Order: sequence, then structure tokens, then C-alpha cells
Amino acid sequence: MKRSFVVACLAFTTCFSLPVFSQGKIEQSKQELKQGGKKPDAPASQPAPSSKTDDNKTIGETFFEGVAKVFLYITYYSTIGSYKTENHLHSPVTAYPYYNKQSGNYEKPDTTARKKSHFRLDAAYQFLYSNKNLTGNQFTINIRPFQYFYVQGQYRLLTEKVNNKKQNLSLFNASLCYDRMRFEKFNLGWSAGVCYIADDVKRAGFSAGLNAEAFIIKPVSIYAYKQWGSIHRVAVNQFETGAKVHLHRFHINAGYQHVKIGSPLYDYGFLGVGVRL
Repeated sequence: MKRSFVVACLAFTTCFSLPVFSQGKIEQSKQELKQGGKKPDAPASQPAPSSKTDDNKTIGETFFEGVAKVFLYITYYSTIGSYKTENHLHSPVTAYPYYNKQSGNYEKPDTTARKKSHFRLDAAYQFLYSNKNLTGNQFTINIRPFQYFYVQGQYRLLTEKVNNKKQNLSLFNASLCYDRMRFEKFNLGWSAGVCYIADDVKRAGFSAGLNAEAFIIKPVSIYAYKQWGSIHRVAVNQFETGAKVHLHRFHINAGYQHVKIGSPLYDYGFLGVGVRL
């Protein structure tokens, strides 16, 4: 009887002690970022024998140079494009989507309504919701000086309640963005930049991404973007897809967002608003 009573007390105490030691997603992400991912050891390489084609270059060096030139040629035209042969690359930025009831972010380059390039600033806010204990806020600014590229800044604040205590994670992104396809109702592009996590982590890393938006019917558009990043050899990946309703210079949008910071995964539905200036 006495032994059973002791076991019951221990079980009761354990049940109430577990929440105290429970760890939230945000804290786990922070710990992984501080520790850093494992860097695999590079295998020892041994010099391979090569035969000379002349006094300076080996057959391997000559082959490599040829492959590098082909790669650079393909990479340039796939990421930048040819301004001599692709007319859509000259499409000017619109003042705001559907300003003329048909154009999205770009209008046809031969349009007579807009002859000069537009400076445009897009600002947006989104409220992120996963559950009552896991929410977030996101602010995004796109600066478009002309149609050739634009700069994006993004701040995401994730909040989690664990044991009635709030834990925050601040994620910043700064990217140079380039739209490889600039059609009137569709644009597709890439981005490259840095990501940074503040708070008690204070580490930065590189990131790259892809994005697309289709203007299916006035006043609606659908979009998606995917960004891959790494901080201290830990994955920091972001994905978002949703729909926008454009109302003159303003828009409202809703959709789904998925964020991976280390091993924890964050899934949110969101509702947002934005303005073009």
C-alpha cells in the first residue's frame, strides 16, 4: 500500500512538472541557430595525372574552360535574358496593378499611355495565425526605381506562448530582385540577398528565391514565392502563396505561409493589406 502511494505521488508530480520543462518551436530554432549545423569533413583529394596540351594548360584545364564558358552563357540568358531579342524585358512598371483594367505589374512596352518609367513603392502588412499560441506579424517593402530590378525588405516577427510566457523571433530579409519575365498579366523572377535573425541569436546568412504572380481577372491576382536561406549552416526557408484583390492603389490578400528555421516548421494562414505609392 505504501509503495503504491509513493508511485502515485511520483506520477502526479511528473505530470505537473512536464510543462515546466517543455520547449517551444521558437526556442528550439534559436538553439539550433546558435549551435550551427554540422559541416561535413571534406574528403582528402589526390592530384590526378594530366597530360599537357602545351606548356601552360592541361587537357583538364582546357575542357574546364570550355564548360565554364557554356555554363556562363546559359546562366546569363536564363537569369538575365536578351534585351535585343526579348521585347517583354522592356515592359515598363505600372503605377499600380489594373490601373488600365488589364495590366498587372507591367504593361506592354509599346503602350502609348505610359511613356516614362515609374518609381513605385509597394508596402504591405500581414497578420499570421497558426493557433492561439503561435502568431506573427510581417511587413514587406518593395522599391521599384524602374522595370529592370527592385529591392525588397522584409521583417517577420514570430510570437509563441509557452507556459504563459511569450517567446519572440525576429527574421529580416533584404534582397535584390529581378523579374526574368515581364508580361502584362504574368511576371516571374528571382531574388538574392541576406537573411538575419535578431533577438539573442544575432546571426546572418545568404538567401535566394523564386517568385511569380499571375493577374487572372480584374481585380484578382494569385502569387507564390519560395526562398531558401542558410544561417550558421542551419536552413532558413520561407514559402508563401495567396491571392490579392486590387482596389485602386490598395490591395487586400489572404493565403498560406510555411517557414522552416532549423528543424521546427511553422505553418500559418494570413490576412493582409497593402498600398502602392
